[in-house]
Amino acid sequence: MPANEARPVQHRIPLGLLMLSRGQLTNRQLRSALEAQNSSGRRLGECLERLGFATEQQVTAALGLQWACPVLMVGDIRDRNCTRLLPYRLLEHFRMLPVQFVKATRTFYLAFCDGIDYRALFAIEQMLDCRTEACLISSSAMDRALEWIGHEPRSGDFLFEGWRHPPEMARITCGYVLKLGARDVRMISCGGLVWARLRAGRDVAHLLFRQPRSTVDQSAPSYEPTLPVRING
Repeated sequence: MPANEARPVQHRIPLGLLMLSRGQLTNRQLRSALEAQNSSGRRLGECLERLGFATEQQVTAALGLQWACPVLMVGDIRDRNCTRLLPYRLLEHFRMLPVQFVKATRTFYLAFCDGIDYRALFAIEQMLDCRTEACLISSSAMDRALEWIGHEPRSGDFLFEGWRHPPEMARITCGYVLKLGARDVRMISCGGLVWARLRAGRDVAHLLFRQPRSTVDQSAPSYEPTLPVRING
């Protein structure tokens, strides 16, 4: 099993205990934050910030230690062209930010703010034939970057809300393949999304099929990361 296909590791040190061991929290503060988390459903780091027990920078640095990955303190995108390699709704869904794509080594650097989602990294590696490297940025930096990306015109992104079963997704995808004259088609499922990437020469289109969380049907099929289906013309 490829490294990024594995499910997130479950034995990481909890964020609160990590910050407690570093002397950034007291026992009383941690208990108060955990109570706030249980009552509000918010992430622990967000509760710590709201209660004034920790700064955003402290929470982000602790997350970097928890996930054993570097922290990008400045949320600027180093390679703005790389944002177009992925559909915006995929970035929004996983709260993920493209930072840089190095063509020489086909290495894609991506940032997260709430922990690393290895399902997303695995899907990107399979769809783009690349290697991924993850880092962390603050939530506010992620919000600013996603807002900026969301205002960019993206004529090649198509989002389909409401669940569609495989035959319907295949029919819709085939329709776009014929319309665009795509010669390379890849599809992969990941985190409640089915992502199709259609390439026609230098032009690329992305189809995303997503089920709204508010209308999740427990009887609907559940998709986990799988190897992409590839159709080469």
